[in-house]
Amino acid sequence: MLEVALATLFVTIALLAVGQRASVTEASPVLDVWQPADDGQVDLPCPWCSAQTHEDDRQCPSCGQLFG
Repeated sequence: MLEVALATLFVTIALLAVGQRASVTEASPVLDVWQPADDGQVDLPCPWCSAQTHEDDRQCPSCGQLFG
């Protein structure tokens, strides 16, 4: 009787471990890495769409939101 209980416990733990590992890999977020501008200066990204901007931009070149 004890052997059946232990076997059931091990199978349950194995199934939970495999299920947890599969859900973690599928649900892993993809990080969007921000790249600096082509001219080598690091400017802040747009707060609305995270597009690259330049310091002299009055609005986002991607989404058109006004800055300031």
